[in-house]
Amino acid sequence: METQAPVEVQIPPHGVAVLESRHRADFFMPWRSDSYAKVLYVLSGSGRLCLENREQALGPEQIILIPSEIQHRLVDEHGKPVWLLGLCIDIENPAWSEVANALFSGAEVVANPSLIQESVTGLKRLLYEQSARKPGWQEMQIALCGTLLVKLLRGRGEPGEMKAIDRVAWYADELTSSFYLNERIDEVAQRLSLSRRRFTQLFREATGEPWLQRLRSLRVEHACRLLKETDRSTKAIAFECGFESLSQFFRTFKQIKGMTPGKWRERL
Repeated sequence: METQAPVEVQIPPHGVAVLESRHRADFFMPWRSDSYAKVLYVLSGSGRLCLENREQALGPEQIILIPSEIQHRLVDEHGKPVWLLGLCIDIENPAWSEVANALFSGAEVVANPSLIQESVTGLKRLLYEQSARKPGWQEMQIALCGTLLVKLLRGRGEPGEMKAIDRVAWYADELTSSFYLNERIDEVAQRLSLSRRRFTQLFREATGEPWLQRLRSLRVEHACRLLKETDRSTKAIAFECGFESLSQFFRTFKQIKGMTPGKWRERL
């Protein structure tokens, strides 16, 4: 339903609320500050985010971070009313207070295209949990919100109009802390708005090695750390490092280290 004024939000005890705000043509938002922080995603329309000392143009597929207790207002462009999704959070929630305080140091528009895609996926999942209200939905929202805030914090400040090589270099850096995900090369290329062939070429250019080789090396490096510093079973280590099976773990580890994980651990 279209609205003429901002949606009023009551933050529930678990600290997360997701809203949809579809502005009418005569939408008006007075200056306001909220007790909660907001992550807004513009679905359609355009306008301006007005702050006390500056204005920021808004358009479709943008993510906006708005801290709590900051004076702001949204002004729609004539004939292009804004339709947005909003994540409203209690930044004092201990589940994410440290991350939230670092992330919401000031109002800003997130520019990184791949980060925006990840954030939108997170917002959709949060909205689904809120709507479906299956057992444990509040706890799921807490987990999803924390993950989204961390991703935004780590990826903030990346330029929106990055060259292809810069997008790939950014991804290569992120891979050092996400190598355990079972993401296919075609999915990565699509997320970075590149063809598989172009991504493969640029990844080798950025890192000096093929994508699969780099992925396997990072997984085996982490496995070695776990073999050395913990007493976890090889099966548990294989799972944590992102290998799809124990046999794949053994095969890859031996290719890189020249011996099985068990033999490598015995040599320590």
